[in-house]
Amino acid sequence: MKALTPALPVLFSLLIAGCTSSYTAKDLQKNEGDISKPEHTTEPKKVTQTEQTAVIKTKQPVQQVKKNPGDRKGHDMSEVVPHDQIPPAPILNIEQALAAFKVHDDFELQVVAQDPLLFDPIIVQYDAAGRVWAVEMTTFMQDVEATGQNLKESQIVVLTDTDQDGEMDHRQVVVEKILLPRAFAFVPGGFIWADNEQLYFTETHENQGQIRALKTEVVDPTYAKGGNLEHKTNGLLFSLDNWYYNAKSSNRYRPYPLSASLPANAKEIYRNHLWKMVRSTTEFRGQFGLTQDDYGRHYFNVNSTPLLTTSFIPNVANRNPKHKFAKKRLTQRVGTNDVYPARVTPGINRGYQTKMYTKDFKLKSHTSACGPLIYRGNQFAEQYYGIGLANEPAGNLIKATKITDKQGVVTGKNLFDKQEIIASTDERFRPVNAVNSPDGTITLVDFYHGIIQDRTFLTSYLVNQIKQRDLERSKHIGRLYRLKYKHKPLPKVDYLDKLSANELVPYLAHANGWHRDMAQQLLVMKQDLSAVNALKKMATSHANHLAQIKALWVLEGLGSIDFATLQAAGKTANDKVKVSVYRLAEFVKTTPVLQTWLNTQAKQASNETYAALSLAAGTHQAWPAITQLINTFTIDDFIIASLGHQESPYLAAESHNINLEARKQLMVLSELKIEAKQVKKHSAAVAAQIAQGKELFNGKAGCFGCHGADGEGNQFVPPLNKSEWVTGSQTRLTAILLHGLAGPITVNGKLYETPMTMPGLATNAGFKDADLAAIATYIRNEWDNNATPVSTATVTEVREQTKLQTTTYTAQSANEIK
Repeated sequence: MKALTPALPVLFSLLIAGCTSSYTAKDLQKNEGDISKPEHTTEPKKVTQTEQTAVIKTKQPVQQVKKNPGDRKGHDMSEVVPHDQIPPAPILNIEQALAAFKVHDDFELQVVAQDPLLFDPIIVQYDAAGRVWAVEMTTFMQDVEATGQNLKESQIVVLTDTDQDGEMDHRQVVVEKILLPRAFAFVPGGFIWADNEQLYFTETHENQGQIRALKTEVVDPTYAKGGNLEHKTNGLLFSLDNWYYNAKSSNRYRPYPLSASLPANAKEIYRNHLWKMVRSTTEFRGQFGLTQDDYGRHYFNVNSTPLLTTSFIPNVANRNPKHKFAKKRLTQRVGTNDVYPARVTPGINRGYQTKMYTKDFKLKSHTSACGPLIYRGNQFAEQYYGIGLANEPAGNLIKATKITDKQGVVTGKNLFDKQEIIASTDERFRPVNAVNSPDGTITLVDFYHGIIQDRTFLTSYLVNQIKQRDLERSKHIGRLYRLKYKHKPLPKVDYLDKLSANELVPYLAHANGWHRDMAQQLLVMKQDLSAVNALKKMATSHANHLAQIKALWVLEGLGSIDFATLQAAGKTANDKVKVSVYRLAEFVKTTPVLQTWLNTQAKQASNETYAALSLAAGTHQAWPAITQLINTFTIDDFIIASLGHQESPYLAAESHNINLEARKQLMVLSELKIEAKQVKKHSAAVAAQIAQGKELFNGKAGCFGCHGADGEGNQFVPPLNKSEWVTGSQTRLTAILLHGLAGPITVNGKLYETPMTMPGLATNAGFKDADLAAIATYIRNEWDNNATPVSTATVTEVREQTKLQTTTYTAQSANEIK
């Protein structure tokens, strides 16, 4: 298919009377005047190759921020990168954009979709027929003031490759008038998706390729409640365990058949004529995006750390309310955070800090990591299977990490030496997501946008950069690219949309991870028990351990897992299969035979299987198995999780068989009671101020996004709870809220060398002095903190005293504030 004319304006389609409009690429070119045009659309300027590579030589910056003469220890917000070294950032057409990429020699990029067929994409998913479902966020940061950002103008569309040439050429709008969408997933009868606040279900009907939205209903009104745009729940990953997980959230979701009984610690929140939605809590994960490997282990990120994991199948760490997992176990770093851009990168929010750059003024480390992916396809060479990708839109690149699995624990290192798998010299290339594809390649999502920093945290420095290179002008463009291994052809693709349950079962053993995942999801959605026998045979005897694992979890999804199948599957020598067998053993009925089996299995446990085995043993009170595991592997997070609420009966049965250290630890836990938190007494005025501060902390200010709703922070971000920086000087705390703080910082004797910077709110018109006083008062009186409230007058006074402070404080400069 020929490339669509890039000079055409990007076009919206209309949704009239519940029917979706659709059009082809040819329609777009022929009927430009018949389709409505986005209000903010700006036609891209045609750029010559010479202009692309030209260098801007500006005599004066647009809005040079003056350095505060009195600030010698803070960060100067004037510019670091010389103007004569900053290249321009024109809007590139597709041919120019492709030419701007630097791709590793083993790979090449091909176009899957482009504007005007697609614009502002942030999420894509392939359905069983190979069509692309794309979520378009059309109102994000059209200018530095975020004009029109809260308009309901975003939409969900379906793209189809009608001529089978590898590039999409037909578009249908299924849902429109959405406010800042952030999640999407398929469910029986349609799909679930989330906007800026709520989770919805849209039921669909398809007739001769035309998809129509029948109705849309709210599933969870609190899905993404609170927080600013950068710190809201997102994701909806259909996981190996048949639950939908999210980033920036501790909730998971699952549609169950209407007649199914609910699992423990889960609550029904919605039902329709097809299924009922259940929600339960799980481990809190990451920031932007979520992915999994072949074994159901999740990978996530924070903006400065591209890949984190737990190295275990989820839903473990919250089992014992008397014990918190070690943070390093819940956020294991996989690989490094160094990056290697193809261009000078001054357009970053903290670009006024020299430490952000290499000596040639390129971004040194991740600052906006998002959209992680574990490659599980069959088109790349074998050595690339299982690599991890992380998108870095601020650096205009995608980082690849080589992942190593040693006895179930994953580590990583850069796939290539001082080179990214993809980098672009185009500043508007904004990779935000990636998915495994039906053809065994990877589909990359390019938001193609000038501004990627939300208004709440936008520094005056970055505003200058945006103005200098006219980055506000990038309106309603978007591209999907295929990352293909250059030395192999694309495989023939089998689509799964027309297959019966029994016909789907063999695809659980397919070489392409997309096929395995899609077959699992379709089998669970169909709830067709005619496939159970074939699934049990695959689970217990198939030569491919990945097929065994998939079949086992599909049986769970059909409510058909049983002890006999697990016992037979557990005879394997493959520890990866055993991990799933033991986790699934939690869902079968407790019997003496099962307990005996678990006790026997514990004697054969390995470093990889003991954690899953301990959870099963605790579930079924197989106390000798727990003892065996303690004496072999010592007591740790998993053993304690497995004994949640059961420490006393376990000790009564087995205390004489375990070592003294483990016995003491479990005795403490068995006697520990979770006491109700004493309510602090405040005046009505202070109580109202605290309530306002809590709403802002968990809402518009988004403080909880980094510091946690519990105020405990994480291994990268210092805690607010029991922090001398919070309960100490009111003036110092207020100054930090106004102007921000950059690490390193020591809290309660522990050094936090975070690369992240807390932004100040002094220049944010959305926060008044009363708001900052409320936030300060809240964090000084929440959790274990108990300090005097901060008045609005105090904030006003400190604002006046620090009005010349144009920089972010360091710990040293902030400590000088009395």
